[in-house]
Amino acid sequence: MNIIYYLPLILIFLASIISIKYRSSGYILSAISSIIFIVFTYKTFDYLTYFYLIAGIVWIITSIYSLSYGKNYGKWLAPLFILTIAGMMTILYANNFFVFIAGWEIMSVPAYLTVAINKKNDIEAYVFMFFSEISTILIIVSAILSYYYTGSLTFNKINNDYVLLIFTLGAMSKMGLTPFMISEWLPIAHGSAPANSSAIFSATMTLMGVYGITKLALLSPVSEIIGVLFMAIGIISVMFGALYAYISENMKSLGGFSTIENNGTLLSAIGLYVAINNNILRTFVLISILIFAMAHSIAKTGLFLTIGNTGTEYFSGVSENNGILNQVGKFFILSSLSGLFPGLGGLGTWMILESFFMGAFLQGTIGISSIIGGSLLAMGEGFATAAMFKVYYFTDNRNNKKNKNSLETYTIFSTGALLVFLFLISFLLIGKEYISGIPNVLIFNGFMIESRFSSVDFGLLSPLYIAFIILIFTLLAYIIFGKPKTRSVKRWNTGIENNEIYNSFIYSSNIRLMLKKILKTHSGKNELETVDVFWYFMIRTASSYRKLTKYISYKIMNSSISTYMIYMIIAFISIIVIVSLY
Repeated sequence: MNIIYYLPLILIFLASIISIKYRSSGYILSAISSIIFIVFTYKTFDYLTYFYLIAGIVWIITSIYSLSYGKNYGKWLAPLFILTIAGMMTILYANNFFVFIAGWEIMSVPAYLTVAINKKNDIEAYVFMFFSEISTILIIVSAILSYYYTGSLTFNKINNDYVLLIFTLGAMSKMGLTPFMISEWLPIAHGSAPANSSAIFSATMTLMGVYGITKLALLSPVSEIIGVLFMAIGIISVMFGALYAYISENMKSLGGFSTIENNGTLLSAIGLYVAINNNILRTFVLISILIFAMAHSIAKTGLFLTIGNTGTEYFSGVSENNGILNQVGKFFILSSLSGLFPGLGGLGTWMILESFFMGAFLQGTIGISSIIGGSLLAMGEGFATAAMFKVYYFTDNRNNKKNKNSLETYTIFSTGALLVFLFLISFLLIGKEYISGIPNVLIFNGFMIESRFSSVDFGLLSPLYIAFIILIFTLLAYIIFGKPKTRSVKRWNTGIENNEIYNSFIYSSNIRLMLKKILKTHSGKNELETVDVFWYFMIRTASSYRKLTKYISYKIMNSSISTYMIYMIIAFISIIVIVSLY
């Protein structure tokens, strides 16, 4: 074993200890160990190592941001934050299930404590731990299955898809996807943590699930049934995640629902990868997953840092104008999360949609699933754009002229700039088999990305060309029309009184009214009231279950010897039948 290779892991655990007494030193060492981790592990065109690059970038950004932000949360936030990163780094270093599960628990326990310490109400922390342990149990089951089929806990190729299926169910719990989305635990738990911890929870903790699924998908055989199942689950999660982000008034919960939407897109793309048997398209889909994951993780980090910089959790509590640097950084972060150029998210979204629309040419079940899936994903991106615009507009009080430039602001600006930079150089991250050019229109060879599933290209995109066009038209608009001027017009108030302020709640009311059956929206005495149909269903189910168990307990546990004897005989016969079947 090369001890130097594991130096970042040693340093990150050391940083967690140092941070107990020296908070700033711990964060600095965390950032340094993350830089070394990228240098030691990332390899261009070794696509699985892109997860190491993504995670390392997020840890660097959040560690630097925490130098200023974390002052108000006591001495335990820093060690728990860094220990959570240490668990994730352990997962990425793992080459077998045993180390992977150990890292999974090291990641989960301090995250649970972070939520518990910083919230007076214990419910959020318990909910977080409950779903974390569900994921752990299912991953342990997948490890046992892998050992049964391969005779080893090492990640090896396997000739069936059972391990992938069980592991994915466990990872889906951690990622908050359907059916675990029904409880809405991820927005509740992630929204209850400090902003720096929420960032690594949503950006890299859920990424560990994507990493594990992708790793096993690479080792598993092609399976149309499993692939279509993943696509269906992912697309349902996208639609509901985007819609609930759009209507959420808690900014951190909005970020949590946005994470569900992004993770749903990734799972649906993994499903497409698992289902198809075309090597050219499979590789393109894999690259699409990684580019989208990179854009999502970095931009989601920026989103939570932006929310943290407001000093509040709800749109209604925003009271400051955070300055031009914050606005610029926030614009690029949110446009990337919306799947728009010139952020890396624009490229990731384009590649994912291209993958699905190319899949339509494969015909059969895959073809139908791909065209429907691509259309619904595009629709989900539309709702995501609306949610991100809500964040952009309502996270600054434009009546307050105070500009607050701080380390947090500079970090947000740098995150937005990084997303643009990665978009500009993205052709360096993609295999040469998908890179070309059209010199006749000044797109030189090596600067154009092409999507394809055969020897002929399907679509074309040049990041530098797009950035150049955006820049030229922006400058022309500025030269012709000058600096934009603010003008006052009579606003549409969606039916409210004219003297009331157009706020974030009213902004989302159109969706509440359109989706009455899902959100169970109705008009109260003074305003709209919304009841979540999922929570309504869960409460009704829990109530019915409680009545059923109460009825059964009274019928069986009624101190009647004859009843107990009948129960024992039935149980004994049932066990004999089950055992005889095996």
